[in-house]
Amino acid sequence: MYRIYIAALDSYACSYLDGYSDSSCLNNASAVRVINCTKKYCVTMRVELLRNSSKVMSFLRDCQDEPVMLYGNRPDETTRTYYTSCQKNQCNGHNGRVKNSTNGIHNAIVPGKNAGQGLSFTSLPFLVFLMPALWQLVLEIETLMRT
Repeated sequence: MYRIYIAALDSYACSYLDGYSDSSCLNNASAVRVINCTKKYCVTMRVELLRNSSKVMSFLRDCQDEPVMLYGNRPDETTRTYYTSCQKNQCNGHNGRVKNSTNGIHNAIVPGKNAGQGLSFTSLPFLVFLMPALWQLVLEIETLMRT
């Protein structure tokens, strides 16, 4: 009988949704929880407004077997979504936008294609990103109701 051992990654895991979440996930990875993940990649996904790139609409730190994109960004009519993935412990502690050669990120940021080839704001990656933020909100409400 053979046994397969999967090396687990320690990954930051949190979500941020503008107006609904504490900004620790976005601004201070060391203040959020670290999970022991058996998936292949630590990831971040950062969604910011095109007209005001300092306005981050949502942010995710997580681990996944198959990231939407290993590294790069996709614009749509109103937002730009940045994707990063890496394969070292806690390598998703960066801002989700800038390549850091020491953290195991695969590629540099690739300029987006024209808006016609981007994803819409309500596309699958946005919905995948929104779900953890909503789940976090539900858990916070349940905690408040218990006290």
